[in-house]
Amino acid sequence: MKIALVCPDGLSILLFCKGIIRSLKSIKGAEIFILSADGIYKKNIEELGVKSVSVDIYRFANPIKDFKYMLTLYRIFKNEKLDLVINFSTKPNIYGTFAAYMANINKIVSHVVGLGATFLPSHNVKGKLIRYVFLKLYRVSCRLSDKVWFTNKNDLSYFITERMVTQEKSVLTKNYLDTDEYTPLLFSNEELSALRKELGILENDKVVVMVARMIWPKGIKEFAEAAEFLKDAYPNLKFLLVAPPEDGSDYSVPESYIKEKEKTANLKWLGFRSDVKRIYALSDLAVLPSYYKEGGYPRALLEPMAMGKPVITTDTPDCRGAVEEGKNGFLVPVKDAKALAKAIENLILDEDMLIKFGEYSRAKAEREFDEKKIVPQALLQLGIPLPY
Repeated sequence: MKIALVCPDGLSILLFCKGIIRSLKSIKGAEIFILSADGIYKKNIEELGVKSVSVDIYRFANPIKDFKYMLTLYRIFKNEKLDLVINFSTKPNIYGTFAAYMANINKIVSHVVGLGATFLPSHNVKGKLIRYVFLKLYRVSCRLSDKVWFTNKNDLSYFITERMVTQEKSVLTKNYLDTDEYTPLLFSNEELSALRKELGILENDKVVVMVARMIWPKGIKEFAEAAEFLKDAYPNLKFLLVAPPEDGSDYSVPESYIKEKEKTANLKWLGFRSDVKRIYALSDLAVLPSYYKEGGYPRALLEPMAMGKPVITTDTPDCRGAVEEGKNGFLVPVKDAKALAKAIENLILDEDMLIKFGEYSRAKAEREFDEKKIVPQALLQLGIPLPY
């Protein structure tokens, strides 16, 4: 059986798709192709026992580049005579499905893990037009897909309401991660001490971390302002922002903004980090004040939860699923930096609460979000013939 997993980039494969690959490899005779902009991650991907094929994708709306992307996928599908294509995220779900259908692939699956900035409310003509076009394209691609896998019940409801997909064609799970790979015991005290020294963080400092894309809807402004609000009262409270610069998006946060905030708050912008797990391990809690169209259970919450950290996020259908209020974290209103600061303050002032919430986070991650439980069952529901 020849299978292709289509994903935007190589890092996403390594972060989000290992469990899917592991399950697919259990199929006797399975040959798995990964189609992504693999870049520097090609070798790491192929170490998973798959073939990585480089396919460039433009992240933003561009009809010409999107058409070329679709044609590239079509040629690969046709040449390899694939049996199954699983697309992952918006553009692969649309253009990967079109390409697979034209190539007469036997089974096509779309995996919706959030709708992204395209589906945020827009007040300008360009944004409204892009959303309208993508809505129409998504409707067609869902009809061409054999199954559509959702990790957010609100996305599923939206797709059904908009007549994009039927209940019978849909599979709904929670989001997932490998809780053996994200664990509180991952790093030694010596390793964390070295990281503290690198980042200029003292042993008695408390650390709040946010991992996100560098775009406004992720709540970058609210995070920075919360750091400002708490600077004077808590000089030993440090805020770490892990967010690579994002050029080309209408929602990009200028580097000048965050560098200015570094001057007025106990905030350190780290840009891109390949050692996010170490950053989580060093931190006392993680926050995500997002109003982005997340997948219901954002990885920026699940990862620190699995590593035994309390979490704070916004009270939205796209974020709240990972948090049990008062058990492993707090929910705050959207675009409310003062409420975020207050929730952070409540946690850092209570060491027992930090520990208790962190323990509950880890237990919840193991119980509800472990990919070893979720992924095989989802693939079976999608009609993929796993041997169990």
